[in-house]
Amino acid sequence: MKRRRNHSHVRLKIRAEKFLERASDLYIFSEESRPALLREALVMARKALLIDPRNYEALLLLGNIISDIDDPKCIHQALRYYDQAIALRPEIPDSYAAKAGLLMYWLGQPEEAELLARKALALSVHGGELSEFSYSTLIDILIGRKKFAQARWLIRKALRDCPSEFMRDMVAMPLKEIEASRKV
Repeated sequence: MKRRRNHSHVRLKIRAEKFLERASDLYIFSEESRPALLREALVMARKALLIDPRNYEALLLLGNIISDIDDPKCIHQALRYYDQAIALRPEIPDSYAAKAGLLMYWLGQPEEAELLARKALALSVHGGELSEFSYSTLIDILIGRKKFAQARWLIRKALRDCPSEFMRDMVAMPLKEIEASRKV
């Protein structure tokens, strides 16, 4: 009997992973016909979470999908998914950075956003996997808070720690914003 339950559990996990993979693909490629693909991605991610309620990736993806719907009524739902992901895996920086962006740009809570973005970056540094997303989020928040000296310093650190073309492209616009602020 125990063996049958384990086999059934494994099949459910595999099914949840397939739903999550499909949801991720739809989310990534949702640019062209965005609303329809986002809705389908949302359905698939919710199915994955129903099967596996402790699935960190499903919680994070649901938060990302819902925040990309760009509906102020949905923001608190996205925050709940990020909070659940943080509670489930507090050592992973992605949910902190995603929540920071919502707090900064949707809810006007820059102090809390900056704290979460700093935590995300600290976790990515501590975990040994420097996250370009964590750097980018904190840089954007610092610029939004007009902390230009800190943003400049962080951009230099990001370029040193993550010397990829992706990172150079990611910080090009913030650098222009900082330079423009110096001329005013």
